[in-house]
Amino acid sequence: MNSLNFAILDYVALPRFVLRPDPEGRPVYAFWNRAAERLGVDYEAIRAVNSRIIHASSSGFRLDGERRDWLAFDDVIQGASGVAGIMARASGEPRYFPTVIADKLCGYILASSIAMAFVWRERTGHGQQVNVPMMDAMVNFNLIEHLWGATLDRPDLGMGYSRVFSPHRRPYPTQDGHICVMAAMDNQWLRLFDAIGRPELRDDPRFATAELRTDHIDGLYGILAEAIAGNTTAEWRRRFDAADVPNGPANSLEDLLVDPYLVQTGYFERHEHPTEGALVTPRIPVQFSDSPGRVRRLPPRLGEHTEEVLAKVMELREKWGLNRPRIADRPTAGQLRMAL
Repeated sequence: MNSLNFAILDYVALPRFVLRPDPEGRPVYAFWNRAAERLGVDYEAIRAVNSRIIHASSSGFRLDGERRDWLAFDDVIQGASGVAGIMARASGEPRYFPTVIADKLCGYILASSIAMAFVWRERTGHGQQVNVPMMDAMVNFNLIEHLWGATLDRPDLGMGYSRVFSPHRRPYPTQDGHICVMAAMDNQWLRLFDAIGRPELRDDPRFATAELRTDHIDGLYGILAEAIAGNTTAEWRRRFDAADVPNGPANSLEDLLVDPYLVQTGYFERHEHPTEGALVTPRIPVQFSDSPGRVRRLPPRLGEHTEEVLAKVMELREKWGLNRPRIADRPTAGQLRMAL
């Protein structure tokens, strides 16, 4: 595809890699960085036609680094960025966070970065290249609180926010389930001590300040765990609410479907798909006062938009005076299936 086809676009977002068949017909991964250059749709080629273009992509590693062409899936990035190591420190063995956190988080970062590039263009009139290296993004995410002593160039002081690594930092078992409770400020801790029936802890020198509580966090959380085990979840919810101490349920995935708050706010939306039937989807989680988000299209059927996309391509080619592609240049159905 000629880069002129992108000349009227505001931005183009490129995937990290694409599948293509090798000369023997086997699907292999081709990084978009190199593939875009070969196809003439890399940033420099498009910018030469439209200097206002915002060229967005996400890669495993920085485009100006020696790892620019390394394969990078979510699991690989979780391991390289320290996520698996953090899990090992908390649970005793390395494991991945049980969701595709790197893929999802980096997608959010890319979306917000594109919006920032739009603001820059509104101010300057110039587009730019935007790339989110997954490795860098996840290291940044992990080290916000875990850089710890290394923030002062003193890694000997230790790395890792000690509170979150306490073995007692988890939903507390009750007589009939679990509950989540969290105090942060001094006055919240005082009310929490009263609520669990341990008012004498108000005067315990180990817990007098935030710094001291952090130094003795395992012992403090252990005291909470022992006390909370002696009553029901409903009773603790009542006590903590009365004491104005932040608390909540420890929902399972199944619990989310019937969570009173999510039901009351209509979080789960139901749609009727023309071929798949009933679909349940989470609603858009951001509240916009004047332009609320909504689902405008359901997941497409295989090939549903082929004619629409090809028609747009032909429209652009004609607009920019490009020759129509010859039939012989078009991929066959077999080649398309192989590419997918």
